[in-house]
Amino acid sequence: MSEFDFGGRRASEFRQRGFWTLFAERHPEERPLMARRGPWFWQRGLPDFALVLSMYVAPAQNHVGVFFGRNEKFGATQAWSRLKPFQPAIEDRLKLRPEQSCEGLGINSLWRVNCFAEDNWPAMADWLVTEASRFERAVAEVLGEGGEAGP
Repeated sequence: MSEFDFGGRRASEFRQRGFWTLFAERHPEERPLMARRGPWFWQRGLPDFALVLSMYVAPAQNHVGVFFGRNEKFGATQAWSRLKPFQPAIEDRLKLRPEQSCEGLGINSLWRVNCFAEDNWPAMADWLVTEASRFERAVAEVLGEGGEAGP
């Protein structure tokens, strides 16, 4: 079996530095919100809730996504278990289709896109920021209701 089945490429071939540079140039408002950055992700801190939103690129799987990540230094630990009671209310606000989520990532959203096509990068960066902002608003609406997951 070839590593290039279905036209796939290895993640190591992805120019992640170039992508995150473009991301930062297109969305300078994200820099002061950054909790942590790595080769495959950028975390936006939500200090009011001790959470971080991880925006990531998965080039070998042909998708980008957003989920609630972990960041001990930021106090964002056990996010999935802390958010579990509120998950239905948060997901109701996000109105995600089943194909937009990945099992095992808690509350998350992904977009299937050819990450290696650099002409897709501006749209990918914009989608990540837009989706992270939607997640942030949904959490603020739900947790801002005194911790009650209202209708």
